Order: sequence, then C-alpha cells, then structure tokens
Amino acid sequence: MSDYDLLETASGNALVTAIDHGLALGATEGFRDPEATLRAVLDGGPDAVLVGPHFARRYGGVIAEADADVVVTADIVTNSTRPGFDDGQDVWTPAFDPELLLDVDPAGVKIVLVFGRDDREMFVRNLSYVAEMAEALRGTGVPLVVEPVMWGGRVPAELETHPEYVARAARMAWEYGADVLKLPYTGDVETFEPIVEHSPVPVMILGGPKSGSTAAMLSNVEGAIASGARGIMIGRSIWKTEDPTSVVRALDGIIHEGKSVDDVWDA
Repeated sequence: MSDYDLLETASGNALVTAIDHGLALGATEGFRDPEATLRAVLDGGPDAVLVGPHFARRYGGVIAEADADVVVTADIVTNSTRPGFDDGQDVWTPAFDPELLLDVDPAGVKIVLVFGRDDREMFVRNLSYVAEMAEALRGTGVPLVVEPVMWGGRVPAELETHPEYVARAARMAWEYGADVLKLPYTGDVETFEPIVEHSPVPVMILGGPKSGSTAAMLSNVEGAIASGARGIMIGRSIWKTEDPTSVVRALDGIIHEGKSVDDVWDA
C-alpha cells in the first residue's frame, strides 16, 4: 500500500479537521469568523485542514505558521440554491480545475461521490469527475481522496452507515480512482474492520452532521482506529463545539497515541 505525505506521520495516521463547509453553508453558525475558527482548530495541532482552494489562498500564511498541511475540496454539494438554506435539494457540481487545486500545494484533493441520487445525469457527472480527477492527479504525488456517501433520496437515512452499503460504495470509489477513502463509520469494529482490511487504499472516516456528544464522536474515532483506519476528516463535530482546540487535542491522543476516550476526555 503506497502512502502519501498526508500519512507520513510518526503514527502513520492523520488528523484532518474539515473546515470546507463555507462552500455549502456560507457563514453558518459556529463558523461566521473564518480566521477565528481556523486558529481555534490549528491551536489543537491537527496534521492538516480540509478547506476550499480559495480559503487556502486567503489563509495560507496562518496555516503555514501552524505547520499544518492542506487538503482541498474540488467540488460543491449543497441543499439549496439559497445561501446557507436546506431546501432538501440535491445540488452538486465540479467547482475547481486541477491547476487551481495544485497551485495551493495540497496534501490531497477531495471529492464527494454521492450514491442514491434520483438524478441519473448528476450521478454520471459525479462519477466522471472522480475518474477525470484521478487521471489529472496521477503522477503528481497528490492523492485523490474520495468521500463515498449515501445521501441520495433513494437510500433511507438510517442506512447511510449500513456496512453493506459502505462496503459497496468504498469498493466502487477506489475502482474509480480513489487513492484514499473518506468513509462513514459503520458504528462498530466488527463491521468496519473487514471494510478496511479489504481496501487496497488507506481509509479515513468522516464525521457527518454534528450529533450526540463529543465523547460519542471520540468513541467512534477510537473504534475506527482500532479497525485499522488511518485517521479522520471530521468537521462540525469539532468546530461547532465550545472548545475546538481541546477536541482536536483529544483526537490527537486517540489517533496518534492509541489512547482511549477515557484517557483523553472527561465526559
């Protein structure tokens, strides 16, 4: 299994805090001051931040000062044509070309691959963009991170983390060119470990909408790491908390030091 700079850490894992939500949500609650949120996250010492390329351009100096890498988002997925609203729509489009993405010297390029869509043409464009970006990045040393998710209306919400759906989506994503997978965690080691074992590319986990407690999120991360996952790309469950810096530090203990939730967090 080939690794990339993103995973060349002492532990071989990576803690990536996702703060690319302005592309879909705009100035949402908890992220109205982009620099303050960025600094609160960086103070915790993540290995990288997941951001849009223009965010990376605007705040590249701040990120560099923290000695963090950048993973850039290449597409846009949102739920409305109104800024920051959720109208239950499925709006997805390629957004940035490879030249712009590579210009910010990224440690990875991330694309969402949404399964379960009613719009067949949009699904085909999504598949094509993944395959095209995989070819565009080949030979650059920059991995393509694909986030296969079951967000389409044809997949009930309760099945978004179903092991069979996740396993099938993961297989399809690397067959289309993913170098790294950003997967939903299935909820337990027993069902997630085989998915990781059967993947020829590194697996990281996403966080999804903020729900439950920080301790519950940390427990999922602990389970994912125990399953063989190589880290996380999680956002709202970090930066929407009262103390993002402390949450990142707790995650660091689990991801890089193999600590338990009890070791790093007082529930």
